[in-house]
Amino acid sequence: MKHKKAKSQEKIFCQVLLVLLCLTCFLVSNGQAETYQFVLKWGSQGSGNGQFGILRGVAVDTSGNVYATNSNQIKKFDSQGTFISKWGSAGIGNGQFSYPMGIAVNTSGNIYVADSQNHRVQKLDSSGNYITQWGSLGTGNGQFNRTYGVAIDTSGNVYVADSNNHRIQKFDSDGNYITQWGSSGSGNGQFFQPWGMAVDTSGNVYVNDSGNLRIQKFDSNGNYITKWGSYGSGNGQFNLSRGVAVDISGNVYVVDIDNYRVQKFDSNGNYITQWGSIGTDDGEFYFQTDGWVAVDTSGNVYVSDVGNYRIQKFALALTPTTPRIFLPLILKP
Repeated sequence: MKHKKAKSQEKIFCQVLLVLLCLTCFLVSNGQAETYQFVLKWGSQGSGNGQFGILRGVAVDTSGNVYATNSNQIKKFDSQGTFISKWGSAGIGNGQFSYPMGIAVNTSGNIYVADSQNHRVQKLDSSGNYITQWGSLGTGNGQFNRTYGVAIDTSGNVYVADSNNHRIQKFDSDGNYITQWGSSGSGNGQFFQPWGMAVDTSGNVYVNDSGNLRIQKFDSNGNYITKWGSYGSGNGQFNLSRGVAVDISGNVYVVDIDNYRVQKFDSNGNYITQWGSIGTDDGEFYFQTDGWVAVDTSGNVYVSDVGNYRIQKFALALTPTTPRIFLPLILKP
């Protein structure tokens, strides 16, 4: 009797164990896929407050304020798209611009603008007051031929995409030259018109090597790490890519211009998700020839929808994937 009872208890234990195992498999397999949902938009064509003419770069500060380069000026909004301020005009003087492109904000709220056709970078405070500038047309250290992208690391160092010189230059926060890397070509560490740039919290630098339709990743000294991308419309492919941003988890966002979408990758270039299509509705894009992206500390994504003269804001929405159901094997006593 004792032997039969022990054997029966063993079978019951096995049944319970199998049920728990199957439930665990169910829960593990019931993962969540990343999608991005439209939150809000602002902007229209024009020259008024909250309107855009030649909309280009977009950046977000630690307080969630959004900055955009637009028609030789900078415009500042809160995270809901409410207009705060604007500054700048066409020209070569301090605080004036000629076709400003990329923009970045450091942890102190200072703003760095790639003043592209003046071949320089300008530094302003969060209210638009001029602080300093550096750069001139040329190929020497600290000189530029079209500044397009700009990015800042956690130490305040500034990285500049010197686009027509096909290189990246690194400076301290006051514009003192530190180093550079790159040359014209398609090999590892070479560029053909680098565009948008971003730096993660570990100091890795992501460069949108626009003419080569790829993203290249480097350490803070310019040592090549990896790359991804090719021409096409598939996942991880690009057709005229421009802006790039990185979030606090190291995920990388790329504006894929002529595919009218934003693609998201992990820090090694593995594809995660995408969103967007051509159009004027919410969540659709019409980039024309340019588009930029920024991510705030909460993971909200801001996209400069250039051809639609607006900025769109998106938020991550996790949706359940199709679960795989495992049926437990029931042992008869």
